[in-house]
Amino acid sequence: MAEERSSSADLKPFSDKYFKTFLKWSFPPLICAVCFFFQSVMLHMTTVKYVLLHDKSPLHDDLGHELFKKETVAMKVLDALSVAPPLLVIVGILLLRDARLWAKVFFSNAILFVLKGLFDWMTVLPDSIGFGACKERLGDEPLKYLERMGQLSGTEYFSALLELELYGVGKVRPVRYCADMLMSGHTFVTVLYMLALADLVRRITILMPPIPRVIWRISMGIFAALCVGADLYLIVKTRFHYTVDIVMAIGITLLIYTNAGMALLAQWYASDGKRNSAEADIVWLPAILIPFCCLHGYYSVREMEDQQVADLQANNESSTWQWLTETFKTSSEESLSPEQVQSYGSAQTAPKSEAEVEGSV
Repeated sequence: MAEERSSSADLKPFSDKYFKTFLKWSFPPLICAVCFFFQSVMLHMTTVKYVLLHDKSPLHDDLGHELFKKETVAMKVLDALSVAPPLLVIVGILLLRDARLWAKVFFSNAILFVLKGLFDWMTVLPDSIGFGACKERLGDEPLKYLERMGQLSGTEYFSALLELELYGVGKVRPVRYCADMLMSGHTFVTVLYMLALADLVRRITILMPPIPRVIWRISMGIFAALCVGADLYLIVKTRFHYTVDIVMAIGITLLIYTNAGMALLAQWYASDGKRNSAEADIVWLPAILIPFCCLHGYYSVREMEDQQVADLQANNESSTWQWLTETFKTSSEESLSPEQVQSYGSAQTAPKSEAEVEGSV
């Protein structure tokens, strides 16, 4: 009877197990939302600096602007392109209950939000659509509010900034930005979630026979290329960003999502803070990761201790390393000896810490 009561207690919807699961899945999007708020604060501070500039004319000699004639595209179209990929990824991850990918995509997005806010605030580039279009985007009342903010300082400035973030200006809420150039937010959101969607599709198709697996993966690649290409084309055509903003967003997104540190963080979080979980930390290198296209595939990451790194370095037979070994060895049991130098892979030196990457393409 006691066992039945305990098992039924575990199934209660508000038991500790369900509460911990809820917190575990809520924390990554919460962190992402906090970082988005930080980005919004930094971009409004950037907008204040921009409206006070004497020369607000856009930069010239932009490659994308020279290649494509300017046209007007509704902002709702660009927003829709940026919203669709995250929705697909969120639904797919929840259906598969992939906590690792869930943490990875939201933590990556959070870092990108912070970087964009800092980049724009540190170096204010004139808005690529010009100040006239920027005024129309902001509206008269928010523009006057931002100009007044530029005359404030200290606590008055931050109080006005907080009021702007929380309540907007008049009937305008939220207030949009100007000069939020580096890097394109629409682009990095689209690229990030397309990468996550491709990662998800690759995991699902692992169980398929070879031919259907290849068809699905190629189809996913074409779909991702079309979505990202449409986003880039429309952004350049509308002069919503400079070309460098788009290229920068693609490069940084790829570097963050495929970073070994991000993979370790996601796996650590998904395994409840265990540094050495049963599942190896997975790094995925997509074929689009130029110039490492030929190395695309999945890789596992494990930890090694300093002694294992020393053993690997000794295998290079470097005379400098041998000199360092003789110079710094001590009489303690942990000192490096010729036997230890050749002991990599033995039971006494099982791998534990510092990163080693093993390919499993």
